[in-house]
Amino acid sequence: MTMEKLIDIFCHAIRITDPLSIKIAVGIVGGGLPLVFLIAVLKMMSNFVAWEREITTPVSRVPTDK
Repeated sequence: MTMEKLIDIFCHAIRITDPLSIKIAVGIVGGGLPLVFLIAVLKMMSNFVAWEREITTPVSRVPTDK
């Protein structure tokens, strides 16, 4: 799917036809979508780091009450 098609779908979905509004929509689609993907990748990486830390950290022994 090309960026032009994605912008057309976005403009049609929010019902804008004004040229200035279309420029704003291009900025949202062009700048917002990569940001969403970047946030998703960073979140997956943080989950991976937390999982690695959990499996590599030794468990301390807990004293048992008698």
